[in-house]
Amino acid sequence: MLGKDLCKIEVNTELSSERLRSLVFFYGPLIGNEALVMYEYLVLRGSRIAFEEINELLMKLNLSIDDFEFYCIKLNEYRLLKTLKQENRYIFVLNDPMEIKQFIKDDILVRDFILKTSGEYYRELTSQIYTESDHTGFEDVSQTLSLDTLQEWRAEDESYLKKKETRRYDFPTMFNVDVFLKDISANLLPMRFRTVENMRELATLADLYNISYDKMRTYLPRVARTDSNQFDLKELRYLCMNARSEYKKTEGDPYAQPCLSFLMSLQSGKEATDYDKKIIYKLSQRYHLDVPVINVLLEYGLKNCNNSLIENYLYAIASDLHRNDIKTAKEALERLNGPYEKKNKKEDKLPVYDASINRNMSASQEEELLKLMGKK
Repeated sequence: MLGKDLCKIEVNTELSSERLRSLVFFYGPLIGNEALVMYEYLVLRGSRIAFEEINELLMKLNLSIDDFEFYCIKLNEYRLLKTLKQENRYIFVLNDPMEIKQFIKDDILVRDFILKTSGEYYRELTSQIYTESDHTGFEDVSQTLSLDTLQEWRAEDESYLKKKETRRYDFPTMFNVDVFLKDISANLLPMRFRTVENMRELATLADLYNISYDKMRTYLPRVARTDSNQFDLKELRYLCMNARSEYKKTEGDPYAQPCLSFLMSLQSGKEATDYDKKIIYKLSQRYHLDVPVINVLLEYGLKNCNNSLIENYLYAIASDLHRNDIKTAKEALERLNGPYEKKNKKEDKLPVYDASINRNMSASQEEELLKLMGKK
């Protein structure tokens, strides 16, 4: 067994109070405290759908690979753990400990217990466990809680019982990193690469260039190599910018969609160029604009620049949006199409001349003026 091998946990047990007492009092002296603690930790940790490196488990248990393997063997011997292997992958299946009465009836285990402890201790332990109170002749007169206490329960109160979704990587992005990582093994994306900075950049690139969960998953082997200590963000950016994006019409808020999809909708589904993609990235990284604000700016730029994206024009406005802390599409629309639009319309309005104040000229005066202007 090696630390880089893969494993997953399957918990096939429900520890009742009776089984827990059996585990502590009878199995404990046989397997040792360290193996007992490891078993309880794995049970509490619960089943895992995806495989992970054994190293990740060792780090949480603070164990060496040799100690871990030794304790696994101990748990195997007393049928608390079943170890399944396929090449470099392991499945650890945790089983129920026997109840005390079952344990005592097991000829091998009970004799092993007496040899490892003592006959006196065994008798003392079993006498304490089997001592039961005599309830003969007593009537159960315990009171039960009346359902009348819930008469004032309202629908609003029920909302408190609903589990609120929490995100470990709580970024203002459409790409949910927690959903993406749910089935990603530590072998495919080691834990050391799952920093807040790396995951924020990954989510941002997905939002900018319309990268799906499945497509992003295919990029991981190229940017998170196990032989390297660096998550290659430059390579990830290259892959996302060069990914082919299929255009699909979206419903709902038109600005709440990946920038590349929004830009393609503005140009009737035509593929965006490398020039366009670089502009989108700069608006996000250099001017720190959120996706909906970038989409508003792209639309505004095409509208006012004869259907062209002109860098200097866009960057000047982006700087203004960033300076004024514009975070939503609504705020961006108000900023760009509010007082600025009215001001521009006022400036573009041509003056009206009053012809009534013009001087009336005689024919001789008009002829003299034309001679001076060289018209005659």
